[in-house]
Amino acid sequence: MLRCCALISALVVFGGFLSGCMKSSPPGTQQTSSTPADSSKPEESGSPAATSTPVKPTAAYWDDYPDVPKIEIMAEVDGIKIPRMKLGNDTLSMKGAIPADVGNEHAKQKPSEPTTGDTLTVRFNAEPKVLNPLTENSAVMQYIMQYVNDSLYAQNPETFEFEPRMAKSSIIEDSVKLSADYPGRERRVALKDGPALASLNLDYVVPPPVGDKPPEAPQVALKTSDKNGNSVGGVWVGVFPVDKIPGASITGYHYWSDTKGQLEVGGFPAGKYVVKTGDEVFGKSEPHEGSSLLVKPISAENPLKEPLILKPGEWQDVQARTYWTFYLRDDVKWSDGSPFTTKDIEFGYALVNNINVDADAIRTYYNDLVECQALSPLTVRVKYRQQYFKAPEFLYGLASICPPFHFFEAIFKAQDRQLVLNAISPEEEATKKQISARGQEFGKFFNTDDRYNDKPLGLGPYIVDKWERKDRVELVRNKNYWEPSKAGHLDRLVFRFIPDQVTALTALRAGEIDFFYDMAPEQYFEDWPTLDKQTQDTYVKAEWYTPAFQWIGWNQLAPQFKDRRVRIALAMLFDRQDFIDKKMHGAGIVVSGTQYLFGPGYDSAVAPLAYDPDTARELLTDAGWIDTDNDGILDRNGEKFSVTLRMPQGRAIYNQIVEVMQKNFKSVGIELKIQTMEWASFIEKLRSKECDAVMLRWALAPESDPFQIWHSSEAAREKRGSNTISFRSSQADELMEMLRVTLDENKRRRIHQSFHRLIDSEQPYSFLWTPKEFGAYHKRFRNVKWYRLRPGFDLSEWYVPKDEQLHK
Repeated sequence: MLRCCALISALVVFGGFLSGCMKSSPPGTQQTSSTPADSSKPEESGSPAATSTPVKPTAAYWDDYPDVPKIEIMAEVDGIKIPRMKLGNDTLSMKGAIPADVGNEHAKQKPSEPTTGDTLTVRFNAEPKVLNPLTENSAVMQYIMQYVNDSLYAQNPETFEFEPRMAKSSIIEDSVKLSADYPGRERRVALKDGPALASLNLDYVVPPPVGDKPPEAPQVALKTSDKNGNSVGGVWVGVFPVDKIPGASITGYHYWSDTKGQLEVGGFPAGKYVVKTGDEVFGKSEPHEGSSLLVKPISAENPLKEPLILKPGEWQDVQARTYWTFYLRDDVKWSDGSPFTTKDIEFGYALVNNINVDADAIRTYYNDLVECQALSPLTVRVKYRQQYFKAPEFLYGLASICPPFHFFEAIFKAQDRQLVLNAISPEEEATKKQISARGQEFGKFFNTDDRYNDKPLGLGPYIVDKWERKDRVELVRNKNYWEPSKAGHLDRLVFRFIPDQVTALTALRAGEIDFFYDMAPEQYFEDWPTLDKQTQDTYVKAEWYTPAFQWIGWNQLAPQFKDRRVRIALAMLFDRQDFIDKKMHGAGIVVSGTQYLFGPGYDSAVAPLAYDPDTARELLTDAGWIDTDNDGILDRNGEKFSVTLRMPQGRAIYNQIVEVMQKNFKSVGIELKIQTMEWASFIEKLRSKECDAVMLRWALAPESDPFQIWHSSEAAREKRGSNTISFRSSQADELMEMLRVTLDENKRRRIHQSFHRLIDSEQPYSFLWTPKEFGAYHKRFRNVKWYRLRPGFDLSEWYVPKDEQLHK
C-alpha cells in the first residue's frame, strides 16, 4: 500500500523524452524559492506595529552533522515570551508481534481456524469522490482500494520490513557521473549558441514576483555533445550553486538531454551556478584503494558488464540507490484475468507525469523519477533523479497506482484510435489516429471517465462489485487471486458511508454494520456503558494508535494570516489538553509538529504552545490588531478580524472544538465563522485554496516526507496539491530538500528536528493532537489485529468460523 500523507475528514478522512520513459523536465523538488516572500516576511500594512518579525536565518549547525542547520526552539517573539506546555513522556512501541482478538472473550472460548465465507460491513464517515488512486488522495479511498490494488513489495505491519509481492525480486544500483574528460566518453555542454565546454558558468536571473503570483521561471536552453561538438542525447547535466544561495538545492539540479542532445534548465533561485556534464554509469559503488571508486554492475541488464575502477578526478557525482530493476512474477493477473506486465507500470508512469491528470498530490513523490523503461514484459528499470530516502516506499507502491493499460487501450481501439505512451502533439494525434497517455485529451478523459473512476480493475484480493453513491461500496473476494497465501477470507467487504456518529451507533445496534470504525470518544466511554446488554455482549470494543495528527490550518493567502505573530497567537487560544481531558476522556496526546508523535522524525524536545489568552492578546496588539472603534472586534487599517473556518460535516467532535474556539476567539476580539461542507465540495474548496481556515487530520507514515504538505513549489493558488494553506519558507525548502537526499537515519533525525522547530516558530498550522482510534466490531470475527500502520487493521485477514457465519 502506498502511504503518502492522506486527508482525514470526519472518518480518518488522506520537456522532451528519451527512449523508454526518460524525462528532462525541471526537478519539481527544487522549483521554489526565488519567488514570493516567505511566510515570515514583513507584512505590508503601513503600520509599524504590523511589521511581522521573521524567523532569523540560522547560522548554527549541529555538532555531529556540521552541514545541517540547527534551529533553536522559539522562546520569544519581539521580546514577548512564548509559553509552553509541560513536556510529557508518552511512548509507544512501533514494531513487534501484534496479538489477535484482544478483548474478544468469545473468540478465546471458541478456538477456530481461518476459513472463507460471510460478509463484513464497516462504517466509514466519508465517501470518496472517485476510486481512482491517481486522482483521489483521501484516506477513505486508500482504505478501500488497499484491498483492490496491490504492490511490488508490501510492508509487513509488524516488522515494518518490505517483502516481495508482485515483484519476485529487485536490484538497486548507484548512479555515477563520469568526468567530462573521461577517456573515450568525453562529453560537452553549451549554451544554445555558445561553444561546447566541459563546464560553464551560469548567472541565473529571476524576475521579481507580481503580487502573490510567482514569476515565470526563465528556462535556459542547453545542448550536449561529444568533445568534437557532435550532438549526443541522454547526457547528464548538473547545475550547482557556486556559493550558498538561499533556497538553492545543496545537491544541485540534475537533468538529462533529450535524444537530440537538447534540454532546458531553470526554476531555481537567482544566483551564480556552474553547469557540469558527463557520461553516466551505474552499479554498486564503493570506495577502493588509493581514494579511487569501484563501480560493480549488479543487474544482468546493466550495460556496464565489467567492474570499473575510477581514479580520483574521473568522476564528479554519485547518487546512491537511484537505479532500481524490478523482476515481476509471471502469474500476476488483473481482476479480469489479463496479465500484469511492465507495460502497465510504464502507463502509470506516463500518467503521473501528465500534468493534465489531476494527480498533484501523488505527483509530488514521483517528480524525481526520471526514467521508467520496460526491459521485457516482466523486467522494468526505473531511475530517480537523485537519491531519496522514501524511494523504496514509493517505488514499491508504484504498481498500486498504475491503471491497466489494456483496459484503456480497448476503449480507444473501439474508436479506431491507438493509445500510445510517447508524447506527441495534438496534430499528430489527429493525423495518426492516436491518443497519447501524456497528452491533454487523455488527461481530461482520465479525470472524468466513470468506467475506471467508479469501478476500477485491480490486482488485489478483492474486486469492486458495485458503488451505490451516498451509501456504500461493495467488494467481493477475488477467487482467482494470484497469491493464495494472501487472499482474503471474507466473501464480501461492504463499506457504508455514514457521516453522522449517532446514526452510525444506531446502525451498529440494529445490526446494519459489523464494524463501527472511528467511534467518537464520548460514544466509547460514555454511551457504550448505557447500551443494552445484548449489544454489549455482541460487539467487542477496541482502541489503538495509528500515525495521524489533527490540525487547524491558516491560509497565508489571507491577509490576516501572513503575520506569524497572529498565527502564534491563535494557537494559544485553544486549551488542547483541557479539551482532551474533558471531551476526549484523555484519548489523545497534544503535539507540536508535523511528524508522527511516536515516529523517528518527531522532536520531543519541542513542547506544544500553552493556552495563554493574555500572551495571545499581546502578540495580536504587537501585530497591529487593535479594537479602535470599541465594537468588540479587532481591526487593522480599517479591516475587521473576521475568519471563516471550513470543515467537513458529520463529526461531532469537530463541532465541539469550534464551539470552544468561537468563544475564546471572541474573548480577544476575533470573529470566527464556521461553515460545514459535504466532503467532495469541501475538498474542492481546499484544493482551490479558498478556505481562510480549515480543520482536518493528516494520516501519515511513521516517518513522512514533509515536501507534499509544506514545500513552496506547491504553494501557488493554482497548485492543487497538499500545501493547502500556501506556506512558503526558503529555509524550510532547504531543509526538506536536504532531508529527501539523506539516507543516513541519524542525520535525517537532525534535519527533522530543525524542520520541526522551524514549523513550530512559524505556526502555519495550530497543531492539536495525535488521537487514539476507537471502534467496535462483531465478536464473530477472528484474527482481528490492531496494527501501528494506518488504518490499524487489515480486513483481508479477518474471518468467521463456518458455524457462526450470518451471510451464506
